[in-house]
Amino acid sequence: MQYKTAAKLMAACVVCLSLAACGNDVQARRGTDTVKELAVLAKSRLFGKKAEPAAPADPVAMIDYALRAVPDAPLQFILMEKTGGFAVSTVQGVNGRNVTWISPDQKSITLKTGLLAATRGFGGDVMSIEQGGAERLVSQRRSGQVQKTYRFLNGLDQTGRFVVNCNISVGSTDHVSSGEISVTAQVMTESCQSEGGAEFTNTYWVDMSGRMVQSVQWAGPDVGTIVFRRLRF
Repeated sequence: MQYKTAAKLMAACVVCLSLAACGNDVQARRGTDTVKELAVLAKSRLFGKKAEPAAPADPVAMIDYALRAVPDAPLQFILMEKTGGFAVSTVQGVNGRNVTWISPDQKSITLKTGLLAATRGFGGDVMSIEQGGAERLVSQRRSGQVQKTYRFLNGLDQTGRFVVNCNISVGSTDHVSSGEISVTAQVMTESCQSEGGAEFTNTYWVDMSGRMVQSVQWAGPDVGTIVFRRLRF
């Protein structure tokens, strides 16, 4: 992504960034909720608080505006489950199968064939993930077992390892409509567990061309779960 295009998106979306509080619901539902439903939930949680801040941005309006303002670039909607923050991001750089997306507030997320590879700027970031072949199974819509290694940055600026064994399974098909995308996708579930008993589940929606159209992915105890929804390829 060229600098001018990224800067254009930031200028278009910076006033739309929402940090509304949003609670954790069932993870799988996040993928099937429409963006409009996510917005309603975020606002209802926000206005349920004692101290009512300014009205949050509307993600539906944010998406529509970004699609018009930046007609020539891939776009992706990102929702942070833990904080309720959401933004429209665009591509900052591509390195092989690794694509780094950046938001208007300069936070970045790297995806490898659609699977989370790293985060920067969130605190307690994912420094890297060894996928163990998970990206190949998911993109090919195949079941299997893998071992993944997450490396997180702690408060002492030290990197710690977290190893999990994951079972990838093929689910049903689902229709995904988001932004300029309207496709039939295969739902893939990745259930992971550490030796200590910690568990989490990632869910991926992969179209018939092997492209990730949306996903719900765990990014560690500090960052929490992230919802990704492609708006344009």
